[in-house]
Amino acid sequence: MNEVRRIFIKNIYKMFPDRIFRLIPDRLFIKLFYCYFHGKFPDLKNPRTFDEKLQWYKLNYKKPEMTMMTDKFEVRKYVTGKGLGHILNDLYFVKDKLEEKDFINLPESYVIKANHGCRMNIIKKSGDLSDIQEMIQAANRWLKQKHFYYGREWAYKNIKPRIIAEKYLINNKYGQLIDYKFFCYNGKPEVVFACLDRYSYEELKYIAYDMDWKKLNIIYKGRPGIEIELNEPTNFKEMKETAGILSGDYPFVRVDLYSVENKTVFGELTFYPDSGIIPFTPDKCKYLFGDFFKLPDKK
Repeated sequence: MNEVRRIFIKNIYKMFPDRIFRLIPDRLFIKLFYCYFHGKFPDLKNPRTFDEKLQWYKLNYKKPEMTMMTDKFEVRKYVTGKGLGHILNDLYFVKDKLEEKDFINLPESYVIKANHGCRMNIIKKSGDLSDIQEMIQAANRWLKQKHFYYGREWAYKNIKPRIIAEKYLINNKYGQLIDYKFFCYNGKPEVVFACLDRYSYEELKYIAYDMDWKKLNIIYKGRPGIEIELNEPTNFKEMKETAGILSGDYPFVRVDLYSVENKTVFGELTFYPDSGIIPFTPDKCKYLFGDFFKLPDKK
């Protein structure tokens, strides 16, 4: 689906020069964007499905704090302000521009990522620096991108682009890092997707659970993981409580957490998962998640 999204953006750019593309009104863009992936225009007056409500959310729900919460660096202030600074991952640096000298004091393994978008990260598991120039060029390309324009996700609009380096995490029990993505509504987590093989799009898997760690028959992003059995994390109760605290009183926010050697580690906060273009299977789930999603009155 990310490839389809990329093709959509590419085709839009063919139709409109960059400056014109950015001048397309948000409401019109979102209608075209949604229609391209779902085959119909969204009902923005009376949205019912989860994906329709995400489009409404982009257009109508704009709290200034959401910019800080979405920024992968500034969100550290939000987490600390909630009394949860102890779950933050180790931060090595934050830079306005990446340079060769920035790698001098890094450990052998680390993660480099941009703070203002998605799928902008480099996973480094060894101290080999033969590709250092490639990493610098990639990171500095990210800084020129304005993620907001690709899906009109409002919370990204005013983020100052920066590059950060963090500790590389792994759960030795599984030999990889499992990403627990809590779908939270008005401070209440309802469903969690355990994401496996997250660094390989071809192998990516999702397994859905309710808050009692009962597996749900839900396929996300066309990535079935139903046949896989995962043990409930020993700190799952703490993770649920943490997700509830961090999601606050927002109608919807996805809280991403890790469990590393039985300790909860913060990942990120997301208001618009996949920009509302990737459906769930079975089809009824789009209404189930939509029913959880109580939109406020439009102001």
